[in-house]
Amino acid sequence: MALIEIKDMYKIYNPGENEVRAIDGISLSIERGEFVAIVGHSGSGKSTLMNMLGLLDVPTSGTYILDGDDVSDLTDDEQSEIRNKQIGFIFQGFNLISSLTAQGNVELPLIYRGVKKDERAALATEALKRVGLEKRMNHLPTQMSGGQQQRVAIARAVAARPPIILADEPTGNLDSRSGEEVMRILHELNDEGRTVILITHDNEIADNPLTKRVIRIHDGKIIEDIKK
Repeated sequence: MALIEIKDMYKIYNPGENEVRAIDGISLSIERGEFVAIVGHSGSGKSTLMNMLGLLDVPTSGTYILDGDDVSDLTDDEQSEIRNKQIGFIFQGFNLISSLTAQGNVELPLIYRGVKKDERAALATEALKRVGLEKRMNHLPTQMSGGQQQRVAIARAVAARPPIILADEPTGNLDSRSGEEVMRILHELNDEGRTVILITHDNEIADNPLTKRVIRIHDGKIIEDIKK
């Protein structure tokens, strides 16, 4: 059974004469352990699809099966619980709390999960070491480079060891060297068994030989799905 199964999904804004089909009848399955790049230009529907995959938004119609469970019509609280357990998010803008250290930022979602203090600290420390920031744990975001901030964001996403990593343009605000480092970490996480879904407009990322599957989206439809 696929880890993710989407069937005939639509997301329609302003239904009627001036409607916009951000997602237009997409069906898609993703197996456990895949590294998938979903590629499209601005307005193609790729970010809307990410929001559906990450249970950050609900489709107008269609079915979403996640790890064997139909999550299409869950309540907000039920979706939030699944997000916390199943999915780690990495965003282009880092989304770090400026008043918290790297350690504090990584621990924050663990607090929401009800993880006890000592375990939180251990998980956060392990995650920050995992991304090479063991000497920056007590630094604030303003004391770190963009690449370091994105690595904090990765540590935050993986600290609770979720099986799925959703990365939305994770290299978009980085220089090429920092971007390559972020991609290396993502591929290592995939090698360790996590399913990585990368949303990007960058064809270089899609063309990377380590990216094993590329799904191209245009006007809310999948126009290409290639496994290398």
